[in-house]
Amino acid sequence: MLFTLDFHYLSDAFKHLLWDYVLNALILLFLLGLSASFAAADTISQSRRTAVVSAVEQVQPAVVSVHVTTRVRSLRPYRLRDPFWDFFSPFYYVVPEDRERPSTGSGLIINSEGYILTNDHVVGGDTQQERRIRVSLPEPDGRTLEARYIASDIGSDLAVLKVDAQDLPVAPLGNSDDIFVGEWAIAIGNPFDLGPTVSIGVISALDRDFPQPQGEHYYRDMIQTDAAINPGNSGGPLVNADGEVIGINSFIYTGGDYSIGSIGIGFAIPISTARNFLNEVQQHGQVRRAWSGIVALKNITQRLADYLSLSSTEGALVVKIAVDSPADQAGLESGDVIVAINGEKMRSGEDALGVLRGLRVDEECTLHVVRYGEHLELSMRLKEWPRSRQRW
Repeated sequence: MLFTLDFHYLSDAFKHLLWDYVLNALILLFLLGLSASFAAADTISQSRRTAVVSAVEQVQPAVVSVHVTTRVRSLRPYRLRDPFWDFFSPFYYVVPEDRERPSTGSGLIINSEGYILTNDHVVGGDTQQERRIRVSLPEPDGRTLEARYIASDIGSDLAVLKVDAQDLPVAPLGNSDDIFVGEWAIAIGNPFDLGPTVSIGVISALDRDFPQPQGEHYYRDMIQTDAAINPGNSGGPLVNADGEVIGINSFIYTGGDYSIGSIGIGFAIPISTARNFLNEVQQHGQVRRAWSGIVALKNITQRLADYLSLSSTEGALVVKIAVDSPADQAGLESGDVIVAINGEKMRSGEDALGVLRGLRVDEECTLHVVRYGEHLELSMRLKEWPRSRQRW
Protein backbone atom coordinates (compact mmCIF):
# COMPACT_ATOMS: atom_id res chain seq x y z
CA MET A 1 0.00 0.00 0.00
CA LEU A 2 1.32 3.41 -0.96
CA PHE A 3 0.92 6.37 1.33
CA THR A 4 0.69 9.84 -0.10
CA LEU A 5 0.70 13.17 1.62
CA ASP A 6 -2.15 15.46 0.76
CA PHE A 7 -1.22 19.07 1.46
CA HIS A 8 -4.90 20.01 1.47
CA TYR A 9 -5.33 18.42 4.91
CA LEU A 10 -2.39 20.39 6.39
CA SER A 11 -2.90 23.63 8.19
CA ASP A 12 -1.71 26.86 6.62
CA ALA A 13 0.81 27.44 9.44
CA PHE A 14 2.36 24.03 8.94
CA LYS A 15 2.52 24.61 5.17
CA HIS A 16 4.43 27.86 5.69
CA LEU A 17 6.81 26.18 8.13
CA LEU A 18 7.48 23.35 5.70
CA TRP A 19 8.18 25.72 2.82
CA ASP A 20 10.56 27.71 5.04
CA TYR A 21 12.53 24.55 5.75
CA VAL A 22 12.66 23.67 2.03
CA LEU A 23 13.73 27.20 1.07
CA ASN A 24 16.45 27.28 3.75
CA ALA A 25 17.71 23.91 2.60
CA LEU A 26 17.96 25.15 -1.00
CA ILE A 27 19.77 28.31 0.11
CA LEU A 28 22.18 26.23 2.20
CA LEU A 29 22.93 23.95 -0.75
CA PHE A 30 23.53 26.98 -2.97
CA LEU A 31 25.92 28.53 -0.45
CA LEU A 32 27.78 25.25 -0.04
CA GLY A 33 28.19 24.97 -3.79
CA LEU A 34 29.36 28.58 -4.02
CA SER A 35 31.83 28.02 -1.19
CA ALA A 36 33.18 24.93 -2.93
CA SER A 37 33.65 26.94 -6.13
CA PHE A 38 35.59 29.64 -4.28
CA ALA A 39 37.69 27.00 -2.53
CA ALA A 40 38.50 25.37 -5.88
CA ALA A 41 39.46 28.77 -7.32
CA ASP A 42 41.70 29.45 -4.31
CA THR A 43 43.30 26.05 -4.72
CA ILE A 44 44.05 26.73 -8.37
CA SER A 45 45.45 30.17 -7.54
CA GLN A 46 47.63 28.71 -4.81
CA SER A 47 48.86 25.96 -7.11
CA ARG A 48 50.19 28.59 -9.52
CA ARG A 49 52.37 30.13 -6.78
CA THR A 50 54.93 27.35 -6.74
CA ALA A 51 58.29 27.21 -5.00
CA VAL A 52 59.87 28.27 -8.29
CA VAL A 53 57.76 31.45 -8.42
CA SER A 54 58.67 32.28 -4.82
CA ALA A 55 62.37 31.65 -5.50
CA VAL A 56 62.35 33.92 -8.56
CA GLU A 57 60.58 36.69 -6.63
CA GLN A 58 63.23 36.44 -3.94
CA VAL A 59 66.32 36.53 -6.17
CA GLN A 60 65.43 38.32 -9.41
CA PRO A 61 65.44 41.86 -7.88
CA ALA A 62 69.17 41.35 -7.19
CA VAL A 63 70.08 40.23 -10.74
CA VAL A 64 71.51 42.95 -12.99
CA SER A 65 72.54 43.29 -16.61
CA VAL A 66 76.20 44.13 -17.25
CA HIS A 67 77.21 46.08 -20.36
CA VAL A 68 80.90 46.40 -21.20
CA THR A 69 82.36 48.55 -23.98
CA THR A 70 86.06 48.00 -24.59
CA ARG A 71 88.16 50.26 -26.79
CA VAL A 72 90.36 48.06 -28.95
CA ARG A 73 93.25 49.35 -31.07
CA SER A 74 93.90 47.45 -34.26
CA LEU A 75 95.98 47.97 -37.39
CA ARG A 76 94.05 48.56 -40.60
CA PRO A 77 95.60 48.28 -44.07
CA TYR A 78 95.30 51.51 -46.03
CA ARG A 79 96.28 52.26 -49.63
CA LEU A 80 96.81 55.69 -51.17
CA ARG A 81 94.57 56.17 -54.19
CA ASP A 82 97.13 57.96 -56.30
CA PRO A 83 98.16 56.84 -59.82
CA PHE A 84 101.81 57.76 -59.24
CA TRP A 85 102.13 55.81 -56.03
CA ASP A 86 100.01 52.96 -57.38
CA PHE A 87 102.53 52.56 -60.22
CA PHE A 88 105.79 52.92 -58.27
CA SER A 89 104.71 51.61 -54.90
CA PRO A 90 101.63 49.40 -55.10
CA PHE A 91 101.74 48.62 -51.40
CA TYR A 92 99.35 49.03 -48.51
CA TYR A 93 100.12 51.18 -45.51
CA VAL A 94 99.08 50.14 -42.04
CA VAL A 95 97.37 52.73 -39.88
CA PRO A 96 96.16 52.34 -36.27
CA GLU A 97 92.43 52.32 -35.76
CA ASP A 98 90.42 52.43 -32.53
CA ARG A 99 87.09 50.66 -32.38
CA GLU A 100 84.62 49.81 -29.64
CA ARG A 101 83.78 46.20 -28.83
CA PRO A 102 80.52 45.79 -26.86
CA SER A 103 79.64 42.77 -24.76
CA THR A 104 76.88 41.90 -22.32
CA GLY A 105 76.43 39.62 -19.37
CA SER A 106 74.73 39.34 -16.01
CA GLY A 107 75.62 40.00 -12.40
CA LEU A 108 74.41 39.44 -8.87
CA ILE A 109 74.12 42.10 -6.16
CA ILE A 110 75.84 40.66 -3.08
CA ASN A 111 75.91 43.80 -0.94
CA SER A 112 73.30 46.51 -0.39
CA GLU A 113 76.02 49.14 -0.92
CA GLY A 114 76.47 48.20 -4.57
CA TYR A 115 78.96 45.33 -4.82
CA ILE A 116 78.20 43.01 -7.72
CA LEU A 117 79.52 39.52 -8.45
CA THR A 118 79.95 38.42 -12.08
CA ASN A 119 82.28 36.45 -14.35
CA ASP A 120 85.83 37.52 -15.16
CA HIS A 121 85.20 36.90 -18.85
CA VAL A 122 82.16 39.22 -18.77
CA VAL A 123 84.21 42.26 -17.77
CA GLY A 124 87.37 41.31 -19.65
CA GLY A 125 89.53 40.63 -16.57
CA ASP A 126 92.29 42.84 -15.26
CA THR A 127 92.97 44.41 -18.64
CA GLN A 128 94.93 47.53 -19.47
CA GLN A 129 92.53 48.36 -22.29
CA GLU A 130 90.22 51.30 -21.89
CA ARG A 131 86.71 50.14 -21.08
CA ARG A 132 83.38 51.36 -19.78
CA ILE A 133 81.21 49.16 -17.56
CA ARG A 134 77.55 49.94 -16.99
CA VAL A 135 75.05 48.03 -14.87
CA SER A 136 71.30 48.08 -15.46
CA LEU A 137 69.17 47.45 -12.37
CA PRO A 138 65.92 45.51 -12.82
CA GLU A 139 62.50 47.08 -12.53
CA PRO A 140 61.00 48.85 -10.67
CA ASP A 141 64.33 50.64 -10.12
CA GLY A 142 65.42 50.49 -13.76
CA ARG A 143 68.48 52.73 -13.40
CA THR A 144 71.63 52.26 -15.49
CA LEU A 145 74.72 53.06 -13.41
CA GLU A 146 78.42 53.37 -14.12
CA ALA A 147 80.36 50.53 -12.49
CA ARG A 148 83.95 50.35 -11.27
CA TYR A 149 86.12 47.30 -11.64
CA ILE A 150 87.29 46.11 -8.19
CA ALA A 151 89.01 42.75 -8.64
CA SER A 152 88.91 39.51 -10.59
CA ASP A 153 90.43 36.05 -10.68
CA ILE A 154 91.20 34.61 -14.08
CA GLY A 155 91.58 31.13 -12.62
CA SER A 156 88.10 30.86 -11.10
CA ASP A 157 86.51 33.20 -13.69
CA LEU A 158 85.01 35.53 -11.10
CA ALA A 159 85.01 39.33 -10.76
CA VAL A 160 83.62 42.04 -8.47
CA LEU A 161 82.19 45.39 -9.59
CA LYS A 162 80.97 48.40 -7.59
CA VAL A 163 78.21 50.89 -8.35
CA ASP A 164 77.44 54.03 -6.36
CA ALA A 165 74.06 53.11 -4.93
CA GLN A 166 72.57 52.34 -1.53
CA ASP A 167 69.90 50.03 -0.13
CA LEU A 168 69.99 47.67 -3.09
CA PRO A 169 68.23 44.29 -2.87
CA VAL A 170 70.56 41.40 -2.03
CA ALA A 171 70.12 37.76 -2.98
CA PRO A 172 70.67 35.14 -0.25
CA LEU A 173 73.66 32.87 -0.86
CA GLY A 174 73.09 29.17 -0.29
CA ASN A 175 75.37 26.18 0.24
CA SER A 176 76.69 24.50 -2.90
CA ASP A 177 77.96 21.61 -0.77
CA ASP A 178 74.33 20.69 -0.06
CA ILE A 179 72.94 20.02 -3.54
CA PHE A 180 71.07 16.99 -4.84
CA VAL A 181 71.26 15.74 -8.40
CA GLY A 182 67.72 16.01 -9.77
CA GLU A 183 66.55 18.96 -7.66
CA TRP A 184 65.16 22.09 -9.30
CA ALA A 185 67.63 24.59 -10.75
CA ILE A 186 66.62 28.10 -11.83
CA ALA A 187 68.86 30.22 -14.07
CA ILE A 188 68.27 33.99 -14.02
CA GLY A 189 70.11 36.40 -16.29
CA ASN A 190 70.21 38.58 -19.38
CA PRO A 191 70.51 36.24 -22.39
CA PHE A 192 71.15 37.99 -25.71
CA ASP A 193 70.61 41.31 -23.88
CA LEU A 194 66.86 40.68 -23.75
CA GLY A 195 66.59 41.72 -20.13
CA PRO A 196 65.71 39.71 -17.01
CA THR A 197 64.92 36.15 -18.08
CA VAL A 198 64.18 33.00 -16.10
CA SER A 199 64.71 29.40 -17.20
CA ILE A 200 64.22 26.24 -15.19
CA GLY A 201 65.69 22.76 -15.17
CA VAL A 202 67.34 20.38 -12.75
CA ILE A 203 70.79 19.77 -11.34
CA SER A 204 72.16 17.30 -13.90
CA ALA A 205 75.51 16.48 -12.29
CA LEU A 206 78.02 17.71 -9.72
CA ASP A 207 81.80 18.07 -9.49
CA ARG A 208 82.39 18.35 -13.23
CA ASP A 209 86.07 18.99 -13.97
CA PHE A 210 87.55 20.42 -17.16
CA PRO A 211 91.27 19.63 -17.27
CA GLN A 212 91.69 21.55 -20.51
CA PRO A 213 91.36 25.33 -20.02
CA GLN A 214 88.22 26.96 -21.40
CA GLY A 215 89.90 30.01 -22.87
CA GLU A 216 92.08 31.28 -20.02
CA HIS A 217 89.94 29.79 -17.29
CA TYR A 218 90.26 26.49 -15.44
CA TYR A 219 86.94 25.12 -14.23
CA ARG A 220 86.70 22.51 -11.47
CA ASP A 221 83.89 21.11 -9.32
CA MET A 222 81.34 22.70 -11.65
CA ILE A 223 77.57 22.31 -11.30
CA GLN A 224 75.93 20.95 -14.45
CA THR A 225 72.32 21.91 -15.24
CA ASP A 226 69.88 21.59 -18.12
CA ALA A 227 68.29 24.96 -17.33
CA ALA A 228 68.71 27.01 -20.51
CA ILE A 229 71.88 29.11 -20.35
CA ASN A 230 72.76 31.27 -23.33
CA PRO A 231 75.24 34.05 -24.17
CA GLY A 232 74.46 36.88 -21.77
CA ASN A 233 73.55 34.55 -18.88
CA SER A 234 77.19 34.49 -17.77
CA GLY A 235 77.56 36.00 -14.32
CA GLY A 236 73.94 35.44 -13.36
CA PRO A 237 72.84 33.18 -10.50
CA LEU A 238 71.78 29.55 -10.44
CA VAL A 239 69.11 29.28 -7.77
CA ASN A 240 67.52 26.39 -5.86
CA ALA A 241 63.83 26.02 -4.99
CA ASP A 242 64.42 27.69 -1.61
CA GLY A 243 65.42 30.92 -3.33
CA GLU A 244 69.12 30.57 -2.50
CA VAL A 245 71.98 31.19 -4.93
CA ILE A 246 73.98 27.98 -5.33
CA GLY A 247 76.12 28.90 -8.33
CA ILE A 248 77.22 31.51 -10.87
CA ASN A 249 76.34 30.58 -14.46
CA SER A 250 79.49 30.56 -16.58
CA PHE A 251 79.43 28.65 -19.85
CA ILE A 252 77.57 26.12 -21.97
CA TYR A 253 78.50 23.10 -24.03
CA THR A 254 77.37 23.33 -27.65
CA GLY A 255 79.35 20.59 -29.34
CA GLY A 256 81.65 23.17 -30.91
CA ASP A 257 78.89 25.12 -32.67
CA TYR A 258 78.24 28.19 -30.52
CA SER A 259 75.67 29.54 -32.99
CA ILE A 260 73.07 27.00 -31.86
CA GLY A 261 72.90 28.28 -28.27
CA SER A 262 71.85 26.12 -25.36
CA ILE A 263 71.42 22.38 -25.87
CA GLY A 264 70.70 21.66 -22.22
CA ILE A 265 74.26 21.36 -20.95
CA GLY A 266 75.25 24.39 -18.90
CA PHE A 267 77.74 24.86 -16.08
CA ALA A 268 77.85 27.06 -13.01
CA ILE A 269 80.66 27.90 -10.59
CA PRO A 270 79.73 26.62 -7.09
CA ILE A 271 78.84 29.42 -4.70
CA SER A 272 81.39 27.99 -2.24
CA THR A 273 84.12 28.88 -4.76
CA ALA A 274 82.63 32.36 -5.08
CA ARG A 275 82.64 32.75 -1.28
CA ASN A 276 86.37 31.94 -1.16
CA PHE A 277 86.99 34.47 -3.92
CA LEU A 278 84.99 37.17 -2.12
CA ASN A 279 86.75 36.49 1.18
CA GLU A 280 90.12 36.84 -0.56
CA VAL A 281 89.10 40.17 -2.13
CA GLN A 282 87.68 41.46 1.16
CA GLN A 283 90.81 40.59 3.14
CA HIS A 284 93.50 41.53 0.62
CA GLY A 285 91.81 43.79 -1.93
CA GLN A 286 92.70 41.33 -4.67
CA VAL A 287 93.04 37.61 -5.31
CA ARG A 288 96.47 36.38 -4.36
CA ARG A 289 97.61 33.75 -6.82
CA ALA A 290 99.00 30.63 -5.19
CA TRP A 291 102.42 29.53 -6.43
CA SER A 292 103.81 26.00 -6.27
CA GLY A 293 106.94 26.52 -8.33
CA ILE A 294 106.15 23.62 -10.65
CA VAL A 295 107.08 25.23 -13.95
CA ALA A 296 106.19 22.44 -16.37
CA LEU A 297 104.22 19.19 -16.32
CA LYS A 298 103.87 16.56 -19.00
CA ASN A 299 101.39 13.79 -19.70
CA ILE A 300 102.56 10.18 -19.37
CA THR A 301 102.70 8.36 -22.69
CA GLN A 302 102.93 4.58 -22.91
CA ARG A 303 106.56 4.91 -23.91
CA LEU A 304 107.29 7.04 -20.83
CA ALA A 305 105.36 4.63 -18.63
CA ASP A 306 107.47 1.72 -19.88
CA TYR A 307 110.71 3.69 -19.43
CA LEU A 308 109.78 4.75 -15.87
CA SER A 309 108.40 1.30 -15.00
CA LEU A 310 104.94 2.68 -14.31
CA SER A 311 101.89 0.43 -14.22
CA SER A 312 99.72 2.92 -16.17
CA THR A 313 99.83 6.18 -18.09
CA GLU A 314 97.95 8.07 -15.36
CA GLY A 315 99.80 10.85 -13.59
CA ALA A 316 101.76 14.02 -14.35
CA LEU A 317 105.49 14.02 -15.08
CA VAL A 318 107.35 16.89 -13.42
CA VAL A 319 109.58 18.46 -16.08
CA LYS A 320 110.93 21.56 -14.34
CA ILE A 321 110.81 23.14 -10.88
CA ALA A 322 111.74 26.68 -9.85
CA VAL A 323 114.65 26.95 -7.41
CA ASP A 324 113.70 27.66 -3.78
CA SER A 325 110.02 27.34 -4.62
CA PRO A 326 107.41 25.54 -2.46
CA ALA A 327 107.77 22.43 -4.64
CA ASP A 328 111.56 22.57 -4.32
CA GLN A 329 111.36 23.00 -0.55
CA ALA A 330 108.92 20.09 -0.32
CA GLY A 331 111.48 17.80 -1.92
CA LEU A 332 109.83 17.41 -5.33
CA GLU A 333 112.28 16.71 -8.15
CA SER A 334 112.25 16.81 -11.93
CA GLY A 335 111.38 13.34 -13.19
CA ASP A 336 108.92 12.65 -10.36
CA VAL A 337 105.45 11.50 -11.37
CA ILE A 338 102.58 13.08 -9.42
CA VAL A 339 99.89 10.40 -9.13
CA ALA A 340 97.64 12.15 -6.58
CA ILE A 341 97.15 15.50 -4.86
CA ASN A 342 95.36 15.50 -1.50
CA GLY A 343 94.23 11.96 -2.23
CA GLU A 344 92.69 12.86 -5.61
CA LYS A 345 94.08 10.79 -8.46
CA MET A 346 95.73 12.67 -11.31
CA ARG A 347 95.05 11.28 -14.77
CA SER A 348 97.17 13.80 -16.65
CA GLY A 349 99.24 16.95 -16.42
CA GLU A 350 96.11 18.99 -17.06
CA ASP A 351 94.47 17.37 -14.04
CA ALA A 352 97.37 18.34 -11.79
CA LEU A 353 97.45 21.84 -13.26
CA GLY A 354 93.75 22.34 -12.54
CA VAL A 355 94.06 21.15 -8.93
CA LEU A 356 97.10 23.33 -8.26
CA ARG A 357 95.35 26.37 -9.70
CA GLY A 358 92.46 25.81 -7.32
CA LEU A 359 94.64 25.92 -4.20
CA ARG A 360 95.03 29.05 -2.10
CA VAL A 361 98.00 30.89 -0.64
CA ASP A 362 99.31 29.27 2.58
CA GLU A 363 97.26 26.14 1.88
CA GLU A 364 99.11 22.91 2.55
CA CYS A 365 98.66 20.00 0.17
CA THR A 366 99.93 16.43 0.03
CA LEU A 367 101.65 15.20 -3.13
CA HIS A 368 101.72 11.48 -3.82
CA VAL A 369 104.61 10.86 -6.22
CA VAL A 370 106.47 7.96 -7.79
CA ARG A 371 110.25 8.28 -8.01
CA TYR A 372 112.20 5.42 -9.61
CA GLY A 373 109.45 2.98 -8.67
CA GLU A 374 109.24 4.18 -5.06
CA HIS A 375 106.06 5.79 -3.75
CA LEU A 376 106.63 8.97 -1.72
CA GLU A 377 104.35 11.37 0.14
CA LEU A 378 105.45 15.02 0.17
CA SER A 379 103.91 17.96 2.00
CA MET A 380 103.91 21.30 0.17
CA ARG A 381 102.72 24.70 1.45
CA LEU A 382 101.90 27.16 -1.32
CA LYS A 383 103.17 30.74 -1.33
CA GLU A 384 101.91 33.89 -2.97
CA TRP A 385 102.78 34.07 -6.65
CA PRO A 386 105.89 36.27 -7.12
CA ARG A 387 104.91 39.17 -9.35
CA SER A 388 108.25 38.99 -11.15
CA ARG A 389 107.47 35.47 -12.37
CA GLN A 390 105.39 34.73 -15.41
CA ARG A 391 104.46 31.19 -14.42
CA TRP A 392 102.44 29.83 -11.56
